Amino acid sequence: MTPPRTAPGSALPRTSARRRGKRADAGELLAAAVGAVPGGAARPGQQQMATAISECVASGEHLLVQAGTGTGKSLGYLAPALTVDGPVVVSTATLALQSQLVEHDLPRLAEAVEPVLGRRPTFAVLKGRHHYLCLARLDNSTEDEPADTLFDAVEPRSGGGGGRWLGEAGRLGKQIERLRDWAMETDTGDRDELDPGVDDLAWRLVSMPARECVGASRCPFGAECFAEASRARAREADIVVTNHSLLAVDMIAGRHIVPPHKLLIVDEAHELADRVSSAAQAELVPELIDRSTRRARPLLRPEVAERLTEAGDALAVGLAEVPAGRLTAGLPGPLREACTLLDAATRAALDAIGEVKSDDPDPVRKQQAKAVLDELSATAQRLLEESEHDVAWVEKPDNGSRRALVVAPLSVAGTLAAHLYDERTVVATSATLALGGRFDTVARALGLEAPPP
Repeated sequence: MTPPRTAPGSALPRTSARRRGKRADAGELLAAAVGAVPGGAARPGQQQMATAISECVASGEHLLVQAGTGTGKSLGYLAPALTVDGPVVVSTATLALQSQLVEHDLPRLAEAVEPVLGRRPTFAVLKGRHHYLCLARLDNSTEDEPADTLFDAVEPRSGGGGGRWLGEAGRLGKQIERLRDWAMETDTGDRDELDPGVDDLAWRLVSMPARECVGASRCPFGAECFAEASRARAREADIVVTNHSLLAVDMIAGRHIVPPHKLLIVDEAHELADRVSSAAQAELVPELIDRSTRRARPLLRPEVAERLTEAGDALAVGLAEVPAGRLTAGLPGPLREACTLLDAATRAALDAIGEVKSDDPDPVRKQQAKAVLDELSATAQRLLEESEHDVAWVEKPDNGSRRALVVAPLSVAGTLAAHLYDERTVVATSATLALGGRFDTVARALGLEAPPP
């Protein structure tokens, strides 16, 4: 294992102590965990990692650890995590590592350290809201898509008249019906627990992106919300396992999704910057403007809805005229005109819709319309600003199926420096962090000052 390096941290908030039977240090917990594995033996790198994490939690410093294959880094950071008051958050980049932690490492660790702690540690998985079944969307799922997408077109029976008839539920309709049945029996509403799974289109009809959620207090199904239940479980757990994408969204949104914590462990840390960049990326697509207009139309005066349609048409024309690639000289005239029209149209639509109130006839649908329009407005404004910190480009797939105007940050180091490290200790680890035995490059990429030589 490459020797870990630390970076200055900030003052950490006090958190309420978890109910513990006994106190134990990281060394005791690691020894118990290793001893419970048949043929398990102490590994110097693993011990060094656990000790370094404990020291950084005490001092408020941040830590970079390169832990190669054979180090046993999962136990190296999970053992000291159990010495920290309040939940500890572990973020991974891949589902494979998340599954390994939740299905193997954490259950074994909990069983092994129970005699040492005098209680069994708890853990929970926290995913984005769209990973969970939304009962409000499920209740209105057939209203969000044209009816003929839910059924198979079947040739008429012999002797029948001409044309076609909608006889049996099609693939999508059958999947929605199965999701309705599953909703009555699932405890978590987690898509990953649905076996066999369903198509992405079917899942989009029954899940709710975070930006479109009205919140549990306004939703008629708020008391039964699966996503809210997952967050409640996370607040009570000793260790919360999440993913880099949700961690990135949490940072950008003001850190109100992941429960408050003193220690964040970023495994597969070499992937974090890319995930944050993806979360900070935005795009304008004519088809999205069209769908947003159709969703908002019942809430708008005809002339306001028509302005949205005109903006979408202008964007389609602009994307057809401008070649694919990076826009190095700023927005070309047709795209600038489209963004200007879209900004004005979405603002007018948002003003017309007004605030979502608890006594609205359909607050969920109203919030969905507002959320998408607000995102379109923010993206149009961001493109028009042409910030030196952003880069914009036109995407045109080879098959011409989907054209988009995209904007993304040139670097996320500043975003990470501003939002990742405040009021918590961060441990970033991976099998590949250091270059030539030094952490300078990864430290800069992750928004940390390069460590001293």
